[in-house]
Amino acid sequence: MATSTTNDEKIGSSTPHHYEQDIMQDEPKIRSEDIQDGDLALKILHTHYEPFTPAEEKRLLRKIDFRLAVLMLFVNGIQFVDKLTISQAATYGLVKEAHLKGQEFSLLISIFYIGYLVAQYPTNVLMQRFPTGKYITVNFVLWGVVLTCMGSCTRFGPFMAARFFLGVFESCLNPGFILITSSWWKREEQPARIAIWYCANGVISIPAGFIFYGVAHMNARGLFPYQWMFIFFGIFTVIFGCCMWWLLPDSPVSARWLNERERLIAVERLKSNKTGVKNTHHKWPQVKEALLDPKVWMLVAGVFVHNMTNSLQTNFTGLIIKGFGYSTYQAVLLSIPSAAIFAVTVLTVSTFLSSKYGEGKRIFAIILCYLPGVISCAILHASPLNSHTKGLHLFAVFFIGCVAASAGIMYSLLASNVAGYTKKTVSGALFFTAYCVANIVSPQTFIATQAPHYTTGIAVSLAAFCVNIVLFSVLYVVYTSANKRRDQMQDGQVSQDETRDLLDAFSDLTDLENKKMRYKL
Repeated sequence: MATSTTNDEKIGSSTPHHYEQDIMQDEPKIRSEDIQDGDLALKILHTHYEPFTPAEEKRLLRKIDFRLAVLMLFVNGIQFVDKLTISQAATYGLVKEAHLKGQEFSLLISIFYIGYLVAQYPTNVLMQRFPTGKYITVNFVLWGVVLTCMGSCTRFGPFMAARFFLGVFESCLNPGFILITSSWWKREEQPARIAIWYCANGVISIPAGFIFYGVAHMNARGLFPYQWMFIFFGIFTVIFGCCMWWLLPDSPVSARWLNERERLIAVERLKSNKTGVKNTHHKWPQVKEALLDPKVWMLVAGVFVHNMTNSLQTNFTGLIIKGFGYSTYQAVLLSIPSAAIFAVTVLTVSTFLSSKYGEGKRIFAIILCYLPGVISCAILHASPLNSHTKGLHLFAVFFIGCVAASAGIMYSLLASNVAGYTKKTVSGALFFTAYCVANIVSPQTFIATQAPHYTTGIAVSLAAFCVNIVLFSVLYVVYTSANKRRDQMQDGQVSQDETRDLLDAFSDLTDLENKKMRYKL
């Protein structure tokens, strides 16, 4: 039973107490069925409550950031570099040495996302049923094993099988990280934390670029350099993944590196999110709501359109740069500036969004990040490639790194604006299904006979950037209108009763059911 003390009284108190020992007659009461059906946090907070000061919360937040956000940065960075090996291998001569013909290299890119797509819904359900951290860890290790085995591949068929299973085992990573982010940080804290682990795609790629450069010179024991790349990064992934079993927690409730009081505070501080921590019950009404919610589908459409540009941003970057007349080794080194621009953009945008000036400007930031993409694609598509324009084309390839920051903001919208654990997992499955389908289609727009200009792929990317600028402008209007309606509703006001507020926060209500929740813009 929750106490009805005010927030000021709680913060000013220094002695822990139990809800049951306060006011036994408070209404509404937390019923056993509420606890059974509610969020994991409600099972703890209905009898335990830890008053805490802002200073304590700040110390705890620093600890969570240091232990969890930094770990997620390394995990996401390692998997991104592992995924990038296929692109770097192409720069090193994979197409020739593995005897790939026509669109076979593009098919190797696409088959990864077919595996990702096939596994997407099952992996989201399994993450809800089983401990999230352990589930991600097992998949991470299996990913490393398959990547290592790719070192033995010298033909199209084995490559296709290995790439398929890489997609299956990676399918839990980004959805899992979004669930972890929404279960550990307040909604206003989430953009910066998502940016921390998402910017790994750029940060880790910088030292990885130099490692790729070094591996390119290996030609020992009759293996091609691209084979050594798969072996080196695969073994490292397996070793790091084994350590994750102890490092990556399943939830704030079970984190070993927090003491009992810190665990309770870590849960209690998330009450304002109104999105919960975790619920292991798969609720079919929430599945239906996710499938019928137009706001969810707008996010799904946004991520699909965004990832239609992904081949330009990653998989074909090395081939495009090499097509400008640079050598293999030069092309590898010239891929580093784009990664650096990406990382700097992500961190700059997230810092702004986390400040008081960035409140309500997430969607504006997405649109702003697309403008460099529009400019870069216009240069690559309209400007003829010659000795005088080669520098301009190279600038366009570097500048396109700014676009990737918009994807991290989309992740934060999914984490912040979808409530109800089952609805969040289903929405995540739809979100990353769209991600997969787009990444299956996108490489096919980069037609081998058009290399190195790839006019069709660049034209599709340009159109996609323009479409998403319009789409997210409309989504901003939809979110704003929904918030204004809730401001005018009586049941849209935050309850002053502590028990009622606890139920609103941790009863596993969806964002449509909980009128007290406001959509983050």
